[in-house]
Amino acid sequence: MNCVAASVSTAFVDNDDDEDDGGDNGDDKCSAKTRTRDGATMAAVPATLAPGNSVKPCPLRAPLVVTVVGLPCRGKSLAAHKVARHLSWRGESAKVFTVDENATNETLNEISLFFKEGNNVAIIDGMHLARAARQTVATFCAEAVFHHLLIEFTCNDKCLQENVADTVQFYHNLDQNIDWERRFREGNDHHTPHFEPCSPLEGPLITVNNSEDPMYHSVTARGVRGAIQTDILGVLASPVIRQQTFYFSRHGESEYNVLGRIGGDADLSPRGMKYAERLARQLGGPGSAPDSPRPKVIWTSELRRTIHTVQNIPGPRAAIKDLNEINAGICEGLTYEEIQERFPQEFAWRDQDKFKYRYPHGESYLDLLQRVDSVVQALLTNTDVLVVSHQAVLRCIMAYFKGVKPDDVPYINVPLHTLLIVRSYGYDFVVETVPLKVECVDTYRIQPKNCSTSRTTADALTTVPAHFDAPLSQQMSTIS
Repeated sequence: MNCVAASVSTAFVDNDDDEDDGGDNGDDKCSAKTRTRDGATMAAVPATLAPGNSVKPCPLRAPLVVTVVGLPCRGKSLAAHKVARHLSWRGESAKVFTVDENATNETLNEISLFFKEGNNVAIIDGMHLARAARQTVATFCAEAVFHHLLIEFTCNDKCLQENVADTVQFYHNLDQNIDWERRFREGNDHHTPHFEPCSPLEGPLITVNNSEDPMYHSVTARGVRGAIQTDILGVLASPVIRQQTFYFSRHGESEYNVLGRIGGDADLSPRGMKYAERLARQLGGPGSAPDSPRPKVIWTSELRRTIHTVQNIPGPRAAIKDLNEINAGICEGLTYEEIQERFPQEFAWRDQDKFKYRYPHGESYLDLLQRVDSVVQALLTNTDVLVVSHQAVLRCIMAYFKGVKPDDVPYINVPLHTLLIVRSYGYDFVVETVPLKVECVDTYRIQPKNCSTSRTTADALTTVPAHFDAPLSQQMSTIS
């Protein structure tokens, strides 16, 4: 499936960084009924809870409660977990709270405790078909001074059929003694008459209309404000694909890898060339088995070592700038020993906080994670993609699929000459590691115990992996 630009319609989307203005709360009265978008009537939202009339102004960085709304098999749960995964990957503290139908007082108490622990996004994954059920959450948020966002999911008939089939297959694998299709259809028939669509009067609202054809996937937003809510809107703009497989690999061993140098645009070593041949045999290239997987598209960085790694693998390809290795700035092309000798303080600062440290005139892992966000979002609208990139870049991407916290991203082990296969499974992803058994150097460096700027050179270099110190021509002949 190709990347698709989904339709997004927004109204009153506000990214102002100021706090919400408290409205005039002198009169809590309002008309008894209000006309909704579907022509029905609803009890009007009390003025104290209506947009712009909050009793307590809500700071922009106040915690956010997201209420998921919709009938069964509309794609709610899959999208809820996708949003939570993305926000957590970007450094927020998000969690999905699953309920049978509506949020209970117990659920709301759990959310309060969750926020008291320093977390900031709670997603209530239920149906919340009745306005009264949604109003309970809205009142809770207003009283606690939390932001509240509604996300309503709908889909057309063909999409519903596909969703039911996929859901039935998943649950059938868990318990084959239950007629899951009948259960889901009976549940849908039971709940449909009780569904009261969301109204913009209920507060900030995102409506997601899923379709079996991604070209007709559409999203409408009203009253969305702030960075997190806007980020959620961006995630929901892309259609969710249920069954996905991705292939990831670092480039073959490079000449700089052998010498222990970082960055640069070095070519493959002889062993790196052998890995390129082995990877091609694994993925549909010369000498591959008839049933070997064949990527539909190949993405590499713009650097030679990734492009040459995939040269024997068939399929359309694209060299993507955002997949280039982290920019080491003034340290490009140096060994760790040379960095310690020339910039010992910088070397120590990086060990102290490797995720946020930025090389002078270069990048940090935080910068890199933001850079590859667009790559991850593009991946999620595709399947059967081979990505050949670099250690730091793949750490950031694999952190998304593995659910790794930002501070731990720089220490994810992504070894050379290894194929990583990522498959979607329910709301999660499973990562399979396939070493292709071509000898190479080890480039993994753990955090040393002593990260002080006054540490000795020996302490600074204690975790630096071994590499060849011989001249390039000599070591190339040694390992060929």
